[in-house]
Amino acid sequence: MSRGVLCGQLPLPRLPMSNPFRSLNFMALLLAGALALSLGLNGFLLHNRAPAAADYEDVQETEADLRLTQRLLARCQADHHQQDSLLALRSAPPVILPTATAAAQ
Repeated sequence: MSRGVLCGQLPLPRLPMSNPFRSLNFMALLLAGALALSLGLNGFLLHNRAPAAADYEDVQETEADLRLTQRLLARCQADHHQQDSLLALRSAPPVILPTATAAAQ
């Protein structure tokens, strides 16, 4: 009897030694597939991109709104800063109004 074979059983199959080039070929195939998929998807997305010239007027209008908002915000901040400065310069003590309990005593 040969080694590894019991009575009434078939011999164990011989597994070929794994070839290091086989795993390298598999990795290269995976890399090539990922590259092809990436190129195909990028080409599809670039081909179906909407023309930018049609949206140019919308971009200009949005930029004009942004500039106006920035100017209004800067003016509002300056007004509040000036008002805070004037309140800080005011040195008169606050007037304390009598309350109902103080008047009753």
